[in-house]
Amino acid sequence: MKKIYPGIDKNNLTGCLNFYDTTIKNISLNVSKSNCEDAVNFVRSYGEIKTINIDDSAFDSIDADFSNLIFQNININKSLNDCIDFSFGNYEVINSNLNYCGDKAVSVGEKSKLKIKELKIANSNSGVVSKDYSETNIDNSLITDIEYCYQAYNKKNEFSGGYLRVKNSTCKNNQKKFFKDKMSLISIENEL
Repeated sequence: MKKIYPGIDKNNLTGCLNFYDTTIKNISLNVSKSNCEDAVNFVRSYGEIKTINIDDSAFDSIDADFSNLIFQNININKSLNDCIDFSFGNYEVINSNLNYCGDKAVSVGEKSKLKIKELKIANSNSGVVSKDYSETNIDNSLITDIEYCYQAYNKKNEFSGGYLRVKNSTCKNNQKKFFKDKMSLISIENEL
């Protein structure tokens, strides 16, 4: 039986693999069967990641806070919580393939800015969520077999809503295409 990680270790780290105050140059990562709160955790880190492949995470797969990162390729299969969780930073994802995300495939919060160029999501609870003053821009997405494709809302009291712009998107086999609250905006252009 797999022992579940308690959440935070004795050094206050939440990830199985942690990058704190790090400059990253063109690395590739492969993580499998993570039982930590975050399979990979980035905090106050900068740079570019060539490829991240994550399979079978007990909680979040990628968590990044207060960082400025470019991800060339992200491939995640089976994350029991969020596949990607970005907060308080600037992020860019060139190509991503996210399958079986237990909660959100992409979660963007707390004043973050995210650009995604190619996005595929399947068999997940929520597709893309932009909340709490975050701005999310997606070009070319295919989202299938999901509850909500797009969501924008206010979650935390100290913030307001989120902004989500989607261009060249396909959303199919979903229960609901989008949800937004009165403080948020979702713009969908050129739906395929």
